[in-house]
Amino acid sequence: MFCCAREETDEDSVEDDDAINLSHIGTAAYDLLRQKHARHWHECWNVTSGRVVGEVHQTPWLKSYIPRATWDMSNDLPNNHADWFPEKIKEIMIRAQYWVDITSLGPPDGLFMERMSEALFLINKTAMKKPDEEPIVIRMLFGNIVGMPVNCTAVIKELTKHIDEDNCNIELWVGAWRKGVSWNHAKIIAVDGRYLHTGGHNLWDQHYLKNDPVHDLSMEATGRVAHDGHKFANKMWDFIETQQSGFIGQIVDKLPDNLPTPLQSRVT
Repeated sequence: MFCCAREETDEDSVEDDDAINLSHIGTAAYDLLRQKHARHWHECWNVTSGRVVGEVHQTPWLKSYIPRATWDMSNDLPNNHADWFPEKIKEIMIRAQYWVDITSLGPPDGLFMERMSEALFLINKTAMKKPDEEPIVIRMLFGNIVGMPVNCTAVIKELTKHIDEDNCNIELWVGAWRKGVSWNHAKIIAVDGRYLHTGGHNLWDQHYLKNDPVHDLSMEATGRVAHDGHKFANKMWDFIETQQSGFIGQIVDKLPDNLPTPLQSRVT
């Protein structure tokens, strides 16, 4: 989102007119960002707005097992204690009419992969009915952790297993990056600049849906904040494109995605 027109500023700091109503914590974060990361304003950070939808998404969560009630439990949770969460991700994804951005630490697996694969199948059905025949674009971006390279080709194959290639009107892009010991850790689902899901959850079946799960939080929102999610993803995709356009990047691009390399930067 653009919360205000970009103002003329010096290189050292920026001023955002919408920052006047921030909380004490928000003001502290804003002051640090505008002074130390001014050049990333409206790209990697912003003073944004939107509306939170429903309650915060917490796992584990069942009617009889709110998170705090599970901390001292001696018995195991039911096997389906958080199966609703991948279903919620699917429900948000299939609202797409134009564009979906997804970022996470690593690719989905287990029930997360299955529900996201089903979502792409339904998004493709929507795209096939579009009168303008413009494809719906889905971009998924993950961290390329040292020693754990992402096999983007395998991820694409699994995500599209329900889609007939002869009846396909989506563009699916899967990428991963790191620079030194930094890589993507953002958890974002942004749809059409209108819907946003973000928080702490990774897309890992064993960690969240099985026995002894991680307690984590995410939230759903609508409004201009969703547009900021797309812009943050744009910045990371720009880095991938820049890295791959160089001589070394073109060579690495031809290597198998799952082949570890000693390079400081790795994009796929």
